[in-house]
Amino acid sequence: MILRIPIGAFLNSRETVEAVEALKEDRLLFRSTIDVHEGGILAAVSYLADKQTPKLLIVETSSQDDRIFEELEGLANVCDPETRVILIGNQNDIGLFRTLIQAGISDYLITPLGDDVLRDSIAKVFEGVDSDTSGRVIAFAGMTGGAGSSVIAQNVAHELAVAYDEQAILVDLDLSYGTAALTYNMQPRQTIVDALSQTDHLDAGLLNQFFMDFGESKLSVLASPSSLSIGMNITPDSLDLLLRVLKSMAEFIVLDVPHVWEPWVNDVIAGADELILICRPNLTNLRNAKNVVEYLGPKRGVDYPTRVVLNQVGAAKRADLKDKDFKDALALEPSLSIPYDPEAFGRALNIGEMMSKASPKSKATAAIIDLAKLVSAREASAEEGKKKGFSMFKKGAKK
Repeated sequence: MILRIPIGAFLNSRETVEAVEALKEDRLLFRSTIDVHEGGILAAVSYLADKQTPKLLIVETSSQDDRIFEELEGLANVCDPETRVILIGNQNDIGLFRTLIQAGISDYLITPLGDDVLRDSIAKVFEGVDSDTSGRVIAFAGMTGGAGSSVIAQNVAHELAVAYDEQAILVDLDLSYGTAALTYNMQPRQTIVDALSQTDHLDAGLLNQFFMDFGESKLSVLASPSSLSIGMNITPDSLDLLLRVLKSMAEFIVLDVPHVWEPWVNDVIAGADELILICRPNLTNLRNAKNVVEYLGPKRGVDYPTRVVLNQVGAAKRADLKDKDFKDALALEPSLSIPYDPEAFGRALNIGEMMSKASPKSKATAAIIDLAKLVSAREASAEEGKKKGFSMFKKGAKK
């Protein structure tokens, strides 16, 4: 779950301010706006008297017993009925907690508290807010141009649809140089640009008009125009809306992310359920992967895997870096390796078919199938049994 909500925090203590500020980098809330103010409940009453109430209020009080309810009554007079309120206090009393909940407070937390406690409280308060969007978002990002991220993403999307007989959608986000239509041997009539240009009334019915189906599988493709003169840029807001609709339409949404660094790229790879960093086994890819892993660490946390996949292994033979080189530098062991097999990939591209049909006996095909199993979250692959540490941090490590 990723929340995109306005949050107002009215706090008293430095420790609580630090806990709330830390949430700005958390995956749950990195798309939310968090405004922090000093002064507790009384400051919230004064501030909100002539302003719109945010969806969530986090307020802190040092008052006791009946005085707390007097302050909350004043807050209720300036709040919208739909606003959810998390109250932070220093009185450890189960009776008080029950009375506050009965009075309509969403949760009551006791100081001192850490950002993890506050995060879990917010998640509980908004549990089910995204219940209508259940699709699993899997983002593929190449660490250099030519790492092969696009073709791997396209093949994995197909294998997910075939293996589980469920709807999968491949989204080509490279507006200028996307290859999805070429790989799938399609001539798209409409593209992702058409979808992004109609975000004011974008829904599942409209999006269906932009998809092209691949073969007899349950794979749909939202292709890019692959044009240098499209005159449109992707924005975080437009992509967020697109993904919300897509997640209600398919079990798997595979994103082919271009090798650029824009605000929307930051958003999408931080927010994906699975992030696959495709690396050629060389120093440049290692450096770039390290930058991404370190940058995204606070945003993705331990529950949303970031995986490193080595591609084109063996192309440079003696010059290739090893799994251990990546593990030592990233504290993240590569999930699997895809061997260099230009003939197999070339054959698939030339006939407009996927690797599993064009080159079923290739070791690269076997690795792609194993990767699809891994990112599906449906089963463990044989490779996963051998390799550990897929999450960016080890279980129990500090976020």
